[in-house]
Order: sequence, then C-alpha cells, then structure tokens
Amino acid sequence: MPHNFYESDKAVSEYLLFHYGSHSDLLFDQMGPKEALGFARRSGLLHEGQSIDRRRALDLGCAVGAASHALSESFIEVVGIDFSHALIQAANRISSGRKATIEVATEGDLTRRVKVSIPNNSQPGRITFTQGDAMNLNPKLGKFDFILMANLIDRLPNPKKCLQNIHSFTAENGVLAITSPYTWLEEYTPKSKWLGGYDQNGTPIKTVDQLEGILAPHFEKIDSQNLPFLIREHDRKNQYSIAHATLWRKL
Repeated sequence: MPHNFYESDKAVSEYLLFHYGSHSDLLFDQMGPKEALGFARRSGLLHEGQSIDRRRALDLGCAVGAASHALSESFIEVVGIDFSHALIQAANRISSGRKATIEVATEGDLTRRVKVSIPNNSQPGRITFTQGDAMNLNPKLGKFDFILMANLIDRLPNPKKCLQNIHSFTAENGVLAITSPYTWLEEYTPKSKWLGGYDQNGTPIKTVDQLEGILAPHFEKIDSQNLPFLIREHDRKNQYSIAHATLWRKL
C-alpha cells in the first residue's frame, strides 16, 4: 500500500464507510464480527470514566472524523488533525452537510451507492478539522484535556518524535489515549524507527513496553484494553484487526 493511499478516492470511500457506515452496509448479509463495528466512535469515548476537564479534545490522526464527532458530545472544543488532505476534506464535507453519499466496492470494478451520516448527538459546530503533521504540531494549538491517537503511531515515519512531544500539548492531569494494532510496515515507518516488533540481541521488543519507556517522564499508564475493528474492502472481504488501547495520565 503506497504512502499516497490516504489521498486516494479508495481511501476516502473506505474510511467514510469505516467511520460512519451502518451495520447493514458494513456486514455482508449480517455476517461478521459485530463487536468490531463502530471503532472510531468507541475510540472517541475512551475518555469516559476518567476524571478530566472536558473543555478541549484533540483527535490526532482523525481520518474522516467520526471520533471527533463522538468527542464533540462531551467536549466544548474538538480539534481533528490528519496528514491527508483528502481525508480532512472528506471530514469537513460530511461534518458540514451531516451526511454524504459514497461509492463502495462490491466486486471487482462494481460499486454501489451508500448513504452515511454523522450521529444525531454530534455537535459539529464544536469541531475544527485541519491538515497537519503529528510529528511537527503547531505550538499555538495549546493544551488539551484529552488527546486521542487512534491507529496512528504505526503509520508515522518517526513515532517516537511525536510521542516525545505530545506531553507539551496535554493539560495538567489530562489523558492521552493511544490505540494501535502495532502493524509495523517499512513503507510507512523505517525499520530503525519501529517502536516494537523486532528482535534485539535475542530479546523480543514489544511496542507497549517501548511506549511506557518513552512516555514515562511525563505520563503514568492508567488503563489498557483491546478494541477490535473492521475495515470493509468489498462485499465479501473485510480487514479484521484488534487494536491495543492504552490510556496515560499526564503527571
């Protein structure tokens, strides 16, 4: 999958369906793992149960924005940032119109039209979507009470650089949520920058341990859970993954 996949029409269509599609549009003849549906929304609700202010939230690597919409139900201000211009354009388009019609693959070159919409409880007026680089965030963004990095770290050229700087955007006592299936691929991240998934002098290096080492100066780990997700490719093919979600409180 080339770097520019996230600028393609295919990516926009797949992600709009992934984020906003109905169960019937995502599962062929209602077959498949229902617990894997609604991942973006579930990610956007990871702050629930945490004692934090709910003024500002950052959805870093927001794609087409469903987690931002989930956050907008609780937070006064939500900022969604993604590196892909195409995904941010799609996020703004569906947010402003509350719905969209997309073409989804059924078989080979065949497609069908599907209507998707943002949740009724969403507060799109609270959300700002903007293109940006997670590894070089603008200091003018300020601080956030909750930061979500959903399935982002294993798509960054230098995830450690992002993680080492994220504390400066986290409010005191704020919470950082990171989800990832830890799918390290050299087309996105040079192997020398992988946080885990390799052997070092006979010792297997695991991403979660590296996360703890990188974040320890500024965060304490407060929770972890498994979040399955499903990305539909066509009627009879889905990509099923299990993201590891870890929550970290700013010290």
